[in-house]
Amino acid sequence: MENKSMGILDREPGYMRRLAEYISSKEGCRIRVFTFNSEEDVAAHLEKNNLDILLVGQSMAGADIQNWEKIGQLVLLNENSRETDTDRTSVYKFQAADGVFREVMTCYTKENGKMTKKMPAGKKGQITGIYSPVKRCGKTIFSFVLASVYAEQCRSLFISLDEFCMLEELRQKENEKDLADIMFLYRQNPEEGFWQTGMFGRIHGLEYIPPVTFPWDLRQIRTEELAELIRWAAGRGGYERVILDIGEGGDSPLELLDVCEKIYMPELDDPISAEKIDSFEKYMDKSGNQQLLEKIIKIQLPQIRLEAETAGIESLLWSPMEAFVREMTGAG
Repeated sequence: MENKSMGILDREPGYMRRLAEYISSKEGCRIRVFTFNSEEDVAAHLEKNNLDILLVGQSMAGADIQNWEKIGQLVLLNENSRETDTDRTSVYKFQAADGVFREVMTCYTKENGKMTKKMPAGKKGQITGIYSPVKRCGKTIFSFVLASVYAEQCRSLFISLDEFCMLEELRQKENEKDLADIMFLYRQNPEEGFWQTGMFGRIHGLEYIPPVTFPWDLRQIRTEELAELIRWAAGRGGYERVILDIGEGGDSPLELLDVCEKIYMPELDDPISAEKIDSFEKYMDKSGNQQLLEKIIKIQLPQIRLEAETAGIESLLWSPMEAFVREMTGAG
């Protein structure tokens, strides 16, 4: 995503500071945020600079603001209720910062269409799956780190298809939509399914769809629908890389392997794990899926422990797993 600029004009300095800090952290500083105490401050800034987005507190939204030039999108911070303003684009001010951010970016993408870069006609992104019949092999951690490294190079989307995601930071937060919600919206209107990119979570430039909150939701998603959504993401959705952490949940998880151009299969160096891999390969061969075996790349991953006192998921980006992924992909 290209760099954007956002301004916040409000009577509460503490509110502006907290929101600005959150947005800068959320986007890895790819959105430059300015805070203003008065209309005069905004006007002075606009003399030499543009603003892609300007958030304005309801109590400061004078009649002249709507006519300001050099502003791509004006969004009112509605202070009274969650009902949107009928005359102006608005979001509810008094909600969690991530909720404000997501609603603002949804408004911006609908109005401008600048946040979603569609793939050129006839081209599509690469879909990479990570699957293993072996448990506790580092599959999810490897999947996330691989997606994060890819995100440094191109627009990437990470989707976890585990019934119980082990990475706390990826789970659904307040005002955030999980995979089940995204699937519902996609069914309603596929053409708009990836237009509202503000719905997705972001960690240091990597976009991700929060995994399902309830395992039952994943089981209700048909494989055909999920495969269609994934293909859409790699085509019309504009993602150059789509990384799937494929677990055992869902309708028919193994059928998703057919969507992938490449499949990484973590394995462990012990007899039981070897037997599981062998059983999987025999099943795929007897079920007529020999072509999928040709896509599989077996890997042995470095051991990683997530300690409570570490920096959480971000610590993985400076771990032996990160070094392994960079060497494996040649990312340097």
